[in-house]
Amino acid sequence: MLLSRLMQDALAATPDKPALMFEDTVLSYRELHDAIERSARGLLSLGIGRGDRVAIFMRNRWEYVELYFACFRIGAIAVPLNHRFQTDEVVFAINHCTAKLLIADESLLPIVKDVPEQAASLTGMYVYGGDVAPDAPNRWSDVVAAASDSVAWPEVDDDDPAMILYTSGSTGKPKGVTHTHRSIGATAASRVTTQQLDADDISLAATAICHAGAAIGVTFPTLYAGGTVVILAESDPGLFLDALKTHRPTRTVLLPAQLLDAVVDPRAKSVDFGCFREVACGGDQMSSDLYDEFAKVTDLQLNQLYGLTECEAVSMNPPFGVVERGSFGLPRAGVEVRIVAAASTAEDTDGSQVPDAAPGETGEIWVRSDSVMTGYWDDPEHTAATFVGDWLRTGDLGSRDTDRYLHFQGRIKEIIIKGGSNIAPGEVEDVLEASPGVELCGVVGTPDPRLGSLVHAFVELKHGLADPPTEADLRAFAAERLAAYKVPDRWTFVTDLPRNHVGKIDRHALHLRAVELDAI
Repeated sequence: MLLSRLMQDALAATPDKPALMFEDTVLSYRELHDAIERSARGLLSLGIGRGDRVAIFMRNRWEYVELYFACFRIGAIAVPLNHRFQTDEVVFAINHCTAKLLIADESLLPIVKDVPEQAASLTGMYVYGGDVAPDAPNRWSDVVAAASDSVAWPEVDDDDPAMILYTSGSTGKPKGVTHTHRSIGATAASRVTTQQLDADDISLAATAICHAGAAIGVTFPTLYAGGTVVILAESDPGLFLDALKTHRPTRTVLLPAQLLDAVVDPRAKSVDFGCFREVACGGDQMSSDLYDEFAKVTDLQLNQLYGLTECEAVSMNPPFGVVERGSFGLPRAGVEVRIVAAASTAEDTDGSQVPDAAPGETGEIWVRSDSVMTGYWDDPEHTAATFVGDWLRTGDLGSRDTDRYLHFQGRIKEIIIKGGSNIAPGEVEDVLEASPGVELCGVVGTPDPRLGSLVHAFVELKHGLADPPTEADLRAFAAERLAAYKVPDRWTFVTDLPRNHVGKIDRHALHLRAVELDAI
């Protein structure tokens, strides 16, 4: 599916229906289409064409969607950059993909003002948004206004790259996950089928639209179904709860910590969550507290999903079927998932010689689908290491129960090997977070000369407890629920766990902290 045609059915059937809502702005499908066409002509007027990279450095706003589809219209490649990036991170991404153009928010200009001097590939940097001063230099609106209405539209192919999304890995340089029109279109069509999306749906894009979840997972499928997308300016419990009152959304996808902040907010008691047909959570482990607190505001079952930038929303609990608490459900339409027992692939070119794990056993999660990325931009080594034939090795550990439902067990690179036994950090974290006094925890391995590694738990207790649990309390709690070798050997209590750009626990920071503590 060419992404420039993703909205064609809705545009033909309901041109005046709201497609996007952002703060006080409402755009119909006709108005969004016209804005996309204008920006596409603007890109062409600057010499941007098929295959050229356009970096977008903006906070959540409706114009982000316009620029995405303007790139798709002419076969250019959209490169959304995390709005939390600092200058060096922006420079790295632009140089890595040799972007020709950078379009940024005025509020983010202090971060990127010197980027053109450090990025030889850039031919221009422009500022976009309705709040840009009329006399500001390099306004995107001026480029659009000056562009000719008469253009020759480039030919675009389904297999042309459409987006490069830089991963938020905690070690090493980010990798550019490359998606095509085909892979993004396959995800949109699959989500419509799996979730039974339709034109009556109002989806709340509550996470950063520069990431795969809010863009490929929420916005694009909803527009494909002819629904309406409400974009939140930022992750904020107040904005989320206000949106429920004002827009009555039917769908949303949130990070676990984000949803927990919203449902425990005192204002949540006065908000009706009954508008939702589905609330999904992904991107991190979900604690028992989240399920319990969510149940206090709605009877709706919370849908846990699993995905990665390389393949958005691999698996989810069926929104209209059986939901298994603690499981990320079943593969969505058009996605195959294997739980592989052994990761040795030296003699295996297509994965057929690698056995699958038995039900209940932990193995690596492998994925095959048209939704999977084509590879990492300009990185054949990592691309080759990630694929076995057409199977994507996720680097994540999972298991499959007797009902075929999938469960997350941790990540291979984070696996702790203690005395020859493998320990999945997620399993230990799940147990500790089930303790009534624990808000959140992060578990990492720390070197040990005798056993190879020990288990180090960083624990964030619930605030305001009159009688907080001690190390001895938590050790006893864990010992009742885990094999002895899995019980943490070292404990550190923290006020707040470190997080990375997308709100996940920063395990690299925890590893560094563990090393510092070992040296004391």
